Amino acid sequence: MSLPRYVINFDELEAELRKDLLQAIDDAMKNKYPQLDIGDIEALLADIEDLLPDEKYKGLKNRIEQFLLYKYDGAQQVQGAMVDIPAIINDYKKDFIFDKDVFLTGLHLNQTGWKKEDRYSLVINKNKIIDSATTKEIGEHKYFNTYYKVNANTPVSFILHNLSGNSRQTLIDLEYIQGKEVTINPADPKNPDVPDIPNDWDIAVRMQWDKNSDTDMDLHGFMGDMHVCFWYKSYHGFYLNWDWLQHISNDNPEIISVKGHQNKVLDIYVHDYNQGELRSPVNVQIYEKRSYGAVLLKEYNITVENTSPLGYGVCSIDLKTKKITDMFTRKNIFIR
Repeated sequence: MSLPRYVINFDELEAELRKDLLQAIDDAMKNKYPQLDIGDIEALLADIEDLLPDEKYKGLKNRIEQFLLYKYDGAQQVQGAMVDIPAIINDYKKDFIFDKDVFLTGLHLNQTGWKKEDRYSLVINKNKIIDSATTKEIGEHKYFNTYYKVNANTPVSFILHNLSGNSRQTLIDLEYIQGKEVTINPADPKNPDVPDIPNDWDIAVRMQWDKNSDTDMDLHGFMGDMHVCFWYKSYHGFYLNWDWLQHISNDNPEIISVKGHQNKVLDIYVHDYNQGELRSPVNVQIYEKRSYGAVLLKEYNITVENTSPLGYGVCSIDLKTKKITDMFTRKNIFIR
């Protein structure tokens, strides 16, 4: 006795299954999400403006409009640029600056002289929105699924990492929706230093570097699983008080301060963010706050080379005993 045999036409089965599956999905999702009616939103905003006619309330209406309307509708705009890249291995930057707040929606990139080694980044306030992405031979278009808000007069930096050393022209189109507000970034205090630290503190670390320098030195503090630096400036009792991008328009130090955490050890690193040249060693000072004022516990002068992206370990500070131990090590501080 043999088993029965069946001949199945998989093409017919696939078509019928696809139809049933799509119908099931459509039935399940129908009416689950409300339809956005831009006309209704615009009418509502007009009513709000009538109810709040005073000029000081117009900003409220504009913010509601940006939140409700600009995420779904608005005039798409493009700002383009061309960057001539010489046959030199280096990073080449182009800044885009807008006089009003904008919402970034995408980036289009094309270039001549493509090489597979090259990379590019998009940086805003040192936050890498795109971090060392590979370039494509025939160009590419990146869409931002979530629009990225950029405050007015904040540089949006496109950086081409010319790792191949090949010359070329790079064409960049930055796509955005323009807002109606002008958000003013909070001003840093004038010439801040250790006496100006706004929070209570026990230990402060002060880093200073060359005057009249476009080098962007960064101070990093590690404490357990916490890491304060330019992209994450505070935890409870653990702060990067000031971060500066250069020493052309200012001569201010970067400062880390700690309050409490006496069961922990603070590791201090310095990093040449843009691998700029330094004429003099980087100065690092450690202070303890006592009842009669700030006391300098130890001082370092660290010779920092600009040929490596690694951070320089300065010292470890036992926050209970205040014992300071030299480190003088190199490590990738972006990987914990």
